[in-house]
Amino acid sequence: MAGNAGGMRLALARYLRSFVSSFIAFGQIWVYIPPVDERRTGPAEGPPPGHPERLCPEIPLSAAELAWGRQLLGTPGAES
Repeated sequence: MAGNAGGMRLALARYLRSFVSSFIAFGQIWVYIPPVDERRTGPAEGPPPGHPERLCPEIPLSAAELAWGRQLLGTPGAES
């Protein structure tokens, strides 16, 4: 029975190794990490292309949106 235990351990180790390898491959497929040159390094100049706030630049901000911006930035008139 002792020889069979070593075979079972080896089979389990192979199974676990392939299981872990499959999770690594799955993560590489579903988690996108952009190349270094595409990452933002400095301050953002607004939302990235395709962001909903960039889709309609011709529509001005509403009064509520302007008030939220003043409140977030801490500018005078934010209390109203």
